[in-house]
Amino acid sequence: MSSESADPTAERPPDGASFDFRAPLCLSARLTLPGRAVLSPMQGVMTRTFLQAAARLDLIPCWFTPFFSTGGVSVPKRAAILRKLAPYRIHPGLPVIFQLIGRDASSLAATAAGFAEHGVHGINLNFACPSKTVTASGNGASLLKHPARIGKLTKAVREVVPRDVSVSVKLRAGWDSPDILRDTVRAVCDAGADWIVFHYRTASEGYGSVDASERFRRIASAVDAAGSVPLFGNGDVADCAGANELVRETGCAGVAVGRAFLSDPWLVRRILSGDVNPASGEEKAAFLRLLLEGTDSTKRGRNWFLECIKMAFGADSGEFREARESDWDTLRARWS
Repeated sequence: MSSESADPTAERPPDGASFDFRAPLCLSARLTLPGRAVLSPMQGVMTRTFLQAAARLDLIPCWFTPFFSTGGVSVPKRAAILRKLAPYRIHPGLPVIFQLIGRDASSLAATAAGFAEHGVHGINLNFACPSKTVTASGNGASLLKHPARIGKLTKAVREVVPRDVSVSVKLRAGWDSPDILRDTVRAVCDAGADWIVFHYRTASEGYGSVDASERFRRIASAVDAAGSVPLFGNGDVADCAGANELVRETGCAGVAVGRAFLSDPWLVRRILSGDVNPASGEEKAAFLRLLLEGTDSTKRGRNWFLECIKMAFGADSGEFREARESDWDTLRARWS
């Protein structure tokens, strides 16, 4: 399939500010997103404590889980599936989109079918993780080298998962170049994907800087290649204005918020409501207090909480400097 096509900006909405992020999006009989902004999975961040805090403050409209690896040919048993789903039962009113990662079609499909049988609303396949540990085993973003293989994996899952369960994919723009991004997008659409979350960087670019115009060009090209399949733009959506700009410049169907959520836990809600105000210190502190409740005094627990403070206020902030120099008892007294 050629990577050349008509102007990908031809169908852009005339005014991103008029885009209604509150409009529901029906993706399958079991999954209707209550809005056009979701929290993208964050591996290593979305702990049980994180999920409980988000649920208590009603910060997100659906659960979108970090990936579960299918390994080589292993298929989890019922007990393992229930353990993985247990953290998301704390707010049973929210749809659950469960993300899987793997390269073996049969085990990936069987695992997806197992989770579908236990009540998830959607399955998401991760072909975007750039971690060296993940890609060294041939998983995640390494599959972006082979659009046809991504298509086969998506089709294998779509064929065994009931139609009322949504099947989606998480993509990056490519492995080391965006030249075949359109081929990859078309491959998953042709395989039956219901929607796509598209991160505009290539795997080799990691989380580095990419020119804004190139960012918009890549997402717009992916939107055009996806045709009628909804595509959510992902990457560097830091506020309501940025979400509107992304829609206006690319014509995407919605946005997936990632690391910026740690700086403003109310970010998804702001985008959905059109709230252009920056996060207040008290809003950030409210989330951190709940995180602290479930954090233990181990070195790992303390370091995790310090990282959350750094992401919320910045590495040069007084809050982070004070926290870094405090012992655990002082930290608890300050943030309880």
